Amino acid sequence: MLSSRYLIAVVSFVLVGCVDTRDPFPVALKQANDNQLTCEQIQMNYKVNTEVATQKIALNNEDDVQDVLLGGLIWPGLADFKNADGVEGNALLDRNVWLRELAVAGNCNTLAYPPQPARYD
Repeated sequence: MLSSRYLIAVVSFVLVGCVDTRDPFPVALKQANDNQLTCEQIQMNYKVNTEVATQKIALNNEDDVQDVLLGGLIWPGLADFKNADGVEGNALLDRNVWLRELAVAGNCNTLAYPPQPARYD
């Protein structure tokens, strides 16, 4: 009986190690209606993107410690090497670069735009 429990535990461990992590879905740099955005809309998009990117990058940075522990010390299949939150956060920051360019081209005041967080590496 002990051997069948052991076999079940090993098989379960191997199957859990094969769990796939979520794929990143980064926001598009340029969007169809970008040229129709007002200065206020550009600023609001920029602000929201900054807040979401900050959260996603912070979450991904926190998860990196866990991924090292799980992937390096326990089982590589448990780690998230796709870094979906970091990739998505970086895409939002890239979009903000584009939005700022739109704002400058449209003579919008960008002085109140929030500072950007450090990109996820």
